[in-house]
Amino acid sequence: MASPPDTVTVRGAHQFEIVGYSLIKGFAAGEFVRSDAFAVGGYRWSVRFYPGGFSAPYSAFVSAFLKITSKDARAWACFDLRLLDRATGLSRSVRRAAEPVVFDYSAPHRKCKGKRGARALMLRSELEASPYLRGDRLTIECVVDVAAAGVAPRQLRAPPSDLSKHLGDLLDQQDRTDVAFDVRGEVFRAHKAVLATRSPVFMAELYGGMKEEGMERIAIDDIQPVVFGALIRFIYTDVLVLPGDLEGDDYKEMVRHLLEAADRYGMDRMKVMCESILCRSLDASTVETTLALADQHYCTALKDVCLQFMSLGLEG
Repeated sequence: MASPPDTVTVRGAHQFEIVGYSLIKGFAAGEFVRSDAFAVGGYRWSVRFYPGGFSAPYSAFVSAFLKITSKDARAWACFDLRLLDRATGLSRSVRRAAEPVVFDYSAPHRKCKGKRGARALMLRSELEASPYLRGDRLTIECVVDVAAAGVAPRQLRAPPSDLSKHLGDLLDQQDRTDVAFDVRGEVFRAHKAVLATRSPVFMAELYGGMKEEGMERIAIDDIQPVVFGALIRFIYTDVLVLPGDLEGDDYKEMVRHLLEAADRYGMDRMKVMCESILCRSLDASTVETTLALADQHYCTALKDVCLQFMSLGLEG
């Protein structure tokens, strides 16, 4: 019998705290530790963590999976695997299934349908140098949205995300801001938690070891206000907005400044978007400047395009 169209999902969350990471870091590929079982949506679940990787090809990584443990059960669910920053209490999503996937306890092991997750969750070296591992402790947070029994994915499809709109509105309304930046006399107000969640540099400046007393107002003299404004807008909305009155060389120069800001604040997606724009707008008058920029900020793809452009020019 078909499920009713207004079927809702049930959300649950579980924190798997691993105490004594050093005791398991030498596990071979395929060996794992599991969390206590927890219940969501009428099913039982557990989190599995593979410190030596899920299998030999992933031995440089740590792996993590959500597994359904209710015997002979079959469920549709979305899930979000997150790592908890032990210094700030904030968590970061590292593997998310936004669309529902099937968890089938009885499926053959080789299909891995009884568990879903990430074989390459994070490089082990990256994890061990990160703020997620402190005091020999690691916390994996798993958020699960489970459909009523028997519901198919088409009945669970969520509307398009409006998170960027809401965060953009939050920035525009300036509601409950708790930090201000004085950028060459122009003041930008923002929310520490949003900045820190999106940028590892802001995380360090606002919450980590680089934090200083009186950080509610921060002076920045080496970035143009229009560039810093575009950076903040991107942090909130994931949209790169450039002034509409820029053309030609002025437009390219603005993109170069945005790339530098993106690199400075660890905004990798914004940096790649700027690289893409510069790759498409190369010309003989700017290629040398762009090549120097690419070399300085480790933009491998942009550097390769510049060198290819120059090679073709020389051949011509």
